[in-house]
Amino acid sequence: MHPFPAPADLNFLIGKEIGQVCLDPNSVQILFWNGGRVHIEHDLEHVAENRNRYLYDCTAHMGPPLLLHRLVAKVVTSLDVTPFRLTLNLNDGQKLILHSEEGPYECGQIWSADDPAEGYIIY
Repeated sequence: MHPFPAPADLNFLIGKEIGQVCLDPNSVQILFWNGGRVHIEHDLEHVAENRNRYLYDCTAHMGPPLLLHRLVAKVVTSLDVTPFRLTLNLNDGQKLILHSEEGPYECGQIWSADDPAEGYIIY
């Protein structure tokens, strides 16, 4: 739906520790122990420690097996941001790459805290 905002607007993600990875038929949610979450409704890419790439389009009934459980207890150490790609670089070398696109539908949301009143980013 929207491009990702400037890196400065996403810096709150740095230092967040992944506490849970939740799956449902049409999305993936990444919940952080220290508050906040990422709700993914579009393509994502998981780059494992060995540099193998795993693509997932949030279509659970048709998708390949996932290894996203390997993200739990990892910390976001840095970000790479382009208009339609956000990469969360983790402390063990893994990467979680979120994709967005122009169009009428949301690709996901990024919440800085657990309280929706704190605000969130739609991408």
